[in-house]
Amino acid sequence: MARALTRRETLLISGLGLAAAVWMWHSWGTEDPPAVAAAKQAASGKALVIGKAPVVHMEQLEKAVVKYDARGRDLFKYATRPPSWGEVNRMKAEAAAAAKAQREAEERARILAEQRAKEDAERAAYLAAHPPPPPKPQPPAINFRYIGFVGPPKDRVAAFDFNNETFVAKVGEVVRKDYRIDEIRYESVLVSFVNPQFRGQTRELPLTRGK
Repeated sequence: MARALTRRETLLISGLGLAAAVWMWHSWGTEDPPAVAAAKQAASGKALVIGKAPVVHMEQLEKAVVKYDARGRDLFKYATRPPSWGEVNRMKAEAAAAAKAQREAEERARILAEQRAKEDAERAAYLAAHPPPPPKPQPPAINFRYIGFVGPPKDRVAAFDFNNETFVAKVGEVVRKDYRIDEIRYESVLVSFVNPQFRGQTRELPLTRGK
């Protein structure tokens, strides 16, 4: 024999039926659910067909890739890293060594300058006590030209030019007050000086052809 439903069970079944009716009413509306799904699928497929294909710029692929530069600006480096204790000690040691080398170089330069100054003073004192002899006087320069000769070898007469004026002389004669003709050769003339302080000194005057 079937059991009669209690009031609680009756209310529960009624509530579930009402909720199912409300859900079906909101879900279906005026259209059948399969028709709604088919309409949505057709709309999405049409959008895919009608939409434009994306444009691929092939020339952009040929551009050179920018190389990484380790010395460039680092976007993640906001401040300079302070040196470590080891680096600080190394920098101090290098600075101390450089200062020491500079002092030693300055000391060597000072000693060398003092030695040079002492040598210069000693040389000046020696020259003051032992002055060098005056330079030996030089004979006067020959200011005329030998232009030729006439006569036999033992009695030649040489011809000379001085400022477009011609004069002649034989061996042993004095010309231009300061010069003596010692020997008349074919290509040159041997000239000595009248002044006794130039005794023994001679000059060879070559033959000059033409003007």
